[in-house]
Amino acid sequence: MPGFSILDHIRPGDHVAVAEAAAEPRELVGHLLAAAGKLDPLTVLCGYSLNEAWQTVQPGRPAVKSYAAHGSLRKLAAAGALEILPCHLSSLARYIRNGTLPVDVVLVQLPPADEDGYHSLGPSIGYLADAMRKARVILAEINPNAPKTTSSPRIHRDRITAAIRSESPLPTSPSRAAGPAEKAIGAIVADLVPDGASLQLGIGAVPGEIAGALRERSGLRVRSALIGDWLLELVDNGAVDVGAAGACLTGMALGSRRLYDFVDHNAGVEFVAPGELLDPAALASCDPFVVVNSALQVDLYGQVNAEALGGRYLGAVGGQVDLFRAARLARSGLAVVALPSTDPSGTRSSIVPQLDGPTTSPQSDIDIVATEYGLADLRATTAAERARRLVAIAAPEHREALRGS
Repeated sequence: MPGFSILDHIRPGDHVAVAEAAAEPRELVGHLLAAAGKLDPLTVLCGYSLNEAWQTVQPGRPAVKSYAAHGSLRKLAAAGALEILPCHLSSLARYIRNGTLPVDVVLVQLPPADEDGYHSLGPSIGYLADAMRKARVILAEINPNAPKTTSSPRIHRDRITAAIRSESPLPTSPSRAAGPAEKAIGAIVADLVPDGASLQLGIGAVPGEIAGALRERSGLRVRSALIGDWLLELVDNGAVDVGAAGACLTGMALGSRRLYDFVDHNAGVEFVAPGELLDPAALASCDPFVVVNSALQVDLYGQVNAEALGGRYLGAVGGQVDLFRAARLARSGLAVVALPSTDPSGTRSSIVPQLDGPTTSPQSDIDIVATEYGLADLRATTAAERARRLVAIAAPEHREALRGS
């Protein structure tokens, strides 16, 4: 057990916000879930998680809400024990600030405090800073393995209600080797990125391949809701100089131990809240801002589904729309959807006549769709032109059916 009872600080009916990804306090979450039956009703908000403990949750014990069905939460969603909040990442933070989404308690993992008693928020900001400002209780897991990152939001030790010490290793992002489709997409999208561009990528095999194909670029800047090991490749290749002002702004790091070591005490990688990442004045200097996001499907109008297939919630709204629209605020920008032409089984086309799930991003927010078969430039196109261009980058075996739809 921790050095305190979690039941001393959490009340029935409380809303508990849990820090996400590498900032999730796994030991405290374990104790929370073990005590949940004594705290009915209890609502827990969590984000991206790689903690398998969530898969033990029974529906309503506690009620678990999230903006995403990523990582370990995907199985929870499949079991009907996850309630999805289909909102933009920027909206989630705003809902917490204005009380629409109440927060009574925060569970967080933090690096040790500095000599003045301040903790950085480590490798994940997101909704965390706003949640801590609203919370009655902050319970912290202090872990020297958590990187001390450069961030404007910090918390003083006096604001922490109770804390335990942990030396658990941080979760690392599961890596999947890129296949031929991802390698081809990486090369195709990289051709859209000139020297001096600002870049948003994300996580997964495709961003890694894009970064690898940018080895000849220079003067790139990163303005990404999430960074993975692809940042290391850009730095190693000299495409990004973290010694330059504003070289890298992000809200979350999720990758290998090497990535966490790289951002530790690194003033060249600044962790910021969503509002600062999307600041219009700063975006106006991006020329261009190339925003690359993934999807589950794109229909023949260019509408994007990044959330659900076959009635199962698999993804998120997340920051996709926020960042695509941020490209419009830049001096110049490109909103790019990058996805393999078929699903992982290779049997279903990712270019479809109609989306199977929600419309995450409308057609008017999309500039380019990329598959391993090329680019569909949707700028200044009619509906008929869009359809023709999208069919041309679909898997060859699906093109005839798409033309007849």
